[in-house]
Amino acid sequence: MKFLLIASSFSEMVDQFGLHTEAFVAHFIAFVILAAVVVLFGIKPVMRQLEERRHRIEEGEAMHARSERELAEVQERSAGIVDEAHSQAKEELEHARQLAENLHNERMAKAENDARTILHNAHQQAEIDTRRQEEALREQFANLLAQATQQVTGKVLTEEDHRIINAEAINHLP
Repeated sequence: MKFLLIASSFSEMVDQFGLHTEAFVAHFIAFVILAAVVVLFGIKPVMRQLEERRHRIEEGEAMHARSERELAEVQERSAGIVDEAHSQAKEELEHARQLAENLHNERMAKAENDARTILHNAHQQAEIDTRRQEEALREQFANLLAQATQQVTGKVLTEEDHRIINAEAINHLP
């Protein structure tokens, strides 16, 4: 009974609102077709493009993370290379300083040796010159003494007399 009551009220409502079954079914089928077309040709391609874009963004983020890791590795390696180059430069600079110091010491030793040789040669030459001058002075002194003796005695001295006077005068000189 209730079913009849509901059916009669439904039929009254249909008449009151102007609901026609054939038009309703036709509109419902058109709606379903339109919804299927929108889903197939509108929503699915858009969803596919959104999924592709999400996938590309994930790949880009992965590439970005990989690039950051590689950059950090490259920076670490370059810092190591710079540190190693700095250490090598210090070692080479210290080696160059040591070589320069050794060369300086060698040159100073050679210069000192050359100076000693020059001084020794100069002393020897001075001694030789001093002896020559002493000999020349002794000879001049002996000649002057012989001339003075000749003038004092008034006698002309022979060569033998000159030698004797010269020998005695030279023996008495310091």
